[in-house]
Amino acid sequence: MSHLPVPNAFFAGKILSSRVYPEFFPLRKTDRVLNAGFGDGPQAIVYAGSFAQMTGVDIQADRLARAREFLEQAGVQGVELREGNVETLPVPDASFDAALAIDIIEHVEHPERLTAELFRALTPGGRLLITFPAMHDRFEDAVSVLGKIVKPWKVRTPKGSEWHPDQHAHEYPIKQWRTLVERAGFSFVRSRATTMFPPLHLYGVPRFWFSNPVIHAIDRAVASFPVVQNSGQTVMVEFVKPST
Repeated sequence: MSHLPVPNAFFAGKILSSRVYPEFFPLRKTDRVLNAGFGDGPQAIVYAGSFAQMTGVDIQADRLARAREFLEQAGVQGVELREGNVETLPVPDASFDAALAIDIIEHVEHPERLTAELFRALTPGGRLLITFPAMHDRFEDAVSVLGKIVKPWKVRTPKGSEWHPDQHAHEYPIKQWRTLVERAGFSFVRSRATTMFPPLHLYGVPRFWFSNPVIHAIDRAVASFPVVQNSGQTVMVEFVKPST
């Protein structure tokens, strides 16, 4: 996990929760890495020093501008940012050794186009880390229903009907997400939940399930159990592009 300085408390929380990615999916210092759906760039910070070069692609220019500021303040080197749609990645064929697709597949309009692009961009034998939403949104929905009962007078903004990159566009069972990636040509390697704890940080609870080493070790072990892992916040999965 990176101990580099971060700009603010909110982003520091994102860095803390991102510690699970290098634990589960370590990179090599020679790796050329594609980060599809780069966002604010927390993965670049937690993986800092563990890759040769990282190319981040995001459709939102303002997110990339914020990411540049964060990366500069954290002193992260070797990251190139490109504005573009991850369904048509602005990168050459077979140009990356590893790819990250964190919290992105549920947001795109056509998930099968994203997976095809990730397959195209990786070299034979290239590895993919991708996350699938599990119980995170269900927990939020349950709390929202409770909130409507407790505070029925509160005005709530409904989700828009048109596609927006910040909203979830699809909701599938984990098995269906995995099948979608495999149809692009990838082979499954392994999986685990990011955490079995619900997203309590959304309600002001410190992320002790990541910061406390004992609790994190127990959480990490339970999050690796088959079937049980599907009840975590999200499921992260490693795939590989076959060499032949």
